[in-house]
Amino acid sequence: MKAALLLCCLPGLIFAPCFSSPEAPSDRPAQTAASAPPTPASVWHNTMVDGVNYLPLEDVRSFYKLLPLPRRDGGEQAARAAVGNAETELIFGPGERELRICGLRWELSHPLKEAPNGDLLISRLDVTSIIEPILRPTYISGRKLIRTVVLDAGHGGHDSGIITPKVREADTTLIIARKLATELRKRGLHVLLTREQNQYLSAQQRVDIANKESDALFLSLHLNTGRSDTSGIETYTLTPTRPGNKCDAASTALATALQASLLRHSKAKDGGCHHAHYSILSSIQCPAALVELGYATHEEESAKLATDDYHSTLSMALADGITAFAARMNPEAILQAIPKAPPPVATPKEVKAAQKKKADAPPTRRKKSSRNSARRKEVRERSSRRRRR
Repeated sequence: MKAALLLCCLPGLIFAPCFSSPEAPSDRPAQTAASAPPTPASVWHNTMVDGVNYLPLEDVRSFYKLLPLPRRDGGEQAARAAVGNAETELIFGPGERELRICGLRWELSHPLKEAPNGDLLISRLDVTSIIEPILRPTYISGRKLIRTVVLDAGHGGHDSGIITPKVREADTTLIIARKLATELRKRGLHVLLTREQNQYLSAQQRVDIANKESDALFLSLHLNTGRSDTSGIETYTLTPTRPGNKCDAASTALATALQASLLRHSKAKDGGCHHAHYSILSSIQCPAALVELGYATHEEESAKLATDDYHSTLSMALADGITAFAARMNPEAILQAIPKAPPPVATPKEVKAAQKKKADAPPTRRKKSSRNSARRKEVRERSSRRRRR
């Protein structure tokens, strides 16, 4: 169950984007786009739509040195646009707030728009708070070495969270948090748990534990609830349109690393990365994310969430994601490729069809190398000349 929402509206914007004006993005080449054209966008063509600042996709593509790609099938309809290269791929749509980066789904803060000339427009906020920190995590302002991990097992005490015949949220999150803490300590990280037993803590008490640390990241673990046919893992960071977490860019990089690792290990459905006004994230002064580890209301997923093996799988996935993020936040680190999400898991029917196709395929004959054939012919001719002598 998700943490309580912060309902008050606060003015202003507190987050640390890598650029704060149209001319500010560095002209240094993006290291993730070595195969793209060499010319960066020297001018950002800002367009105001419904009071929101937008940038054309062409400016984004040029700055990050990406190439136009054929539109991919996004489900019911084709994606609106796609750009990328051998290492990076951005697919916009088909939903008006949908973006996939290297296979991971992100929900945009503002809907995609279309310029009068037909160009796709992306909000400048989404460029600075999602695209920039994912493509260039080592350009994040103020990044520093992560030595401490604060793990928050959601709920506890009289607040049990969601309860189903198979799982009790407060218990499940604590089990996974303990396993994760053990693994992270093996990797040399200092770990603090907001609770180590079945006790109630307010959101502010949990936040205070994290804010006492100067070199930490914060991770809150929860289970989700919804329709019985809804499943998947979702990761949340604070909505950047409100004041609060000064580390929004770093939190985006953290969420990306966690979601990619969770999907790779668990083979669960990608529920996407989202922004939300969660009170537990609103006053955290370090990179922070809230992960919904699965839907307790989905029969199959709930059954998995009740097993020790799956607890271990999730804790190992989270440990790998945290380790990858910490490596990118090291000020001395070079830019690393963003891990791609795993391909969709094949259904048993698809696996059986692929096996049958492979079994029915005629055996392939190994082609002889023309170079080796010429070499053998030359050797035979030399031997023949020696015999004639």
